[in-house]
Amino acid sequence: MKKAQKILLFLTVTLFGEVLNAQSTDFIFYDQLKNINNPAAVGEEKGHTISLNLRSQWMQSLNVDAPQVQTLNTTHRITNRIGLAGSVVSDKVFLQRQTAFFADFSYSLPLTESSTIYLGLKAGGNLYYLDGTRFKTYNKEYDPYLQGISGKFQPNVGVGVYYTRPQFYIGASAPNLLASDKTKLVEDRVTTVSERMLLYSTGGYYFPLTEDFTVKPSYLFYVSKGSQYQLSATASVIYRDFLEAGATYRTTQAANGYILFNIPKFYLSVGYGFESTLQPKASASIRNIHEFMVKFNW
Repeated sequence: MKKAQKILLFLTVTLFGEVLNAQSTDFIFYDQLKNINNPAAVGEEKGHTISLNLRSQWMQSLNVDAPQVQTLNTTHRITNRIGLAGSVVSDKVFLQRQTAFFADFSYSLPLTESSTIYLGLKAGGNLYYLDGTRFKTYNKEYDPYLQGISGKFQPNVGVGVYYTRPQFYIGASAPNLLASDKTKLVEDRVTTVSERMLLYSTGGYYFPLTEDFTVKPSYLFYVSKGSQYQLSATASVIYRDFLEAGATYRTTQAANGYILFNIPKFYLSVGYGFESTLQPKASASIRNIHEFMVKFNW
């Protein structure tokens, strides 16, 4: 019986570890949170920012924990060459939660008068929690095998490169170089939680239409070990740097739309996005994903 319970715990950690790892890449406002995936992008910011982002999947049943991602991100231009950032991303799926703490460093190298390349480093790690007490079994006695994982920490590092010139940017990164592709049990305890190593690329271009309107196509692409990939392609319209609205298609058969208001008087940006799957047979409980963002700039 205990062997079966250990197998159940092992499979649960492995399965939901993969889900947690995948979900954190799917921000609707990925263009506002570039350094989460690419530390070099910190150098693009001109001053200081603090961003709060909430991504929530509203379920039909109140008895089911809705998947949710909460993000706190802050970036700071220290000098003309150096940028620093810090982020905390809490990712919850069912009875598992993963919290990532990372610091980013970016150094800029001017190539010409109008183009710059940024090099970035990321360091930190993940705290992993599993509430094994919520497994339903027929044995009412205390079972140490199903008590879960509390505060398992896995360190990680990442690197990135980011290039900008007027109206154009592109970058590439590997934010989790120390990812392990196996969940390991030592003396009936989980010592390593599986996580796919990811490679990212992002880019965008600003097309001025008039003095007031600009069109910006952008993308976020990632590929993982095992050749699993996702492309998010976005088309947005910007009005006087005050209002931005856009739509995104993901190759995982999902689409979203968002609106972002910039209020310079209060050093504030506020955004809302809605995402839904395009799979016709998908349950209604996974169709409604909402994302809210508040960003302070100074």
